[in-house]
Amino acid sequence: SRSLCSMLLCKDPLERLGCGGCSAQEVKDHPLFKHLNFKRLEAGMLDPPFKPDPQAIYCKDVLDIEQFSTVKGVELEPTDHDFYHKFATGSVPIPWQNEMIDTECFKELNVFGPDGILPPDLDWKGQHPPPPKKGLLQRLFSRQVIHLTESPLTFLRRALNSS
Repeated sequence: SRSLCSMLLCKDPLERLGCGGCSAQEVKDHPLFKHLNFKRLEAGMLDPPFKPDPQAIYCKDVLDIEQFSTVKGVELEPTDHDFYHKFATGSVPIPWQNEMIDTECFKELNVFGPDGILPPDLDWKGQHPPPPKKGLLQRLFSRQVIHLTESPLTFLRRALNSS
C-alpha cells in the first residue's frame, strides 16, 4: 500500500499513477488490487474491502490537525447536520440499482476463472484501442460509396417514371 500511495502522490503528473492515458485502469492494475474483481464490485455484487465511517476521523491525532488549522472554534449546528444528511453524495444506492442486483441481471459477471481470474474475453489488457472517430470535415468531404442493386441507368429510369 505504501507504493500505491507514493505513486498516487507523485508530484510530477506525467509520472503520477492514474494520470496516464488509461486513468483509473492504471490504479486498478496495481498489485494491491490484483485479487479484487472490479466488475463485481461496480455491479454491487461484492462488498468493498474497506468502507470508511463518515463520522470517523482517520488520522493519528486530531490535535495535530487543530494546531495547523486556520479555522478555529467552528461547531456544526443541528441545521448543518440536517443539510449534510440530505445532501446527495452519490454513495447511497438508488432503488433501481437494488432492483437490478436483486433480479441478478448481472449474473454473467459471475463467470470467472479459478481464483477470480478474468477470462480472456473480459481482460482488456493487450487489446487494441478503438480507432479514432472521424472529424466533421473528414466525414463531410470523404468519398461516399453508394452500392446499387441495379444498374445506374435502370435506377434513373425508375426514379424519373415514379415522379
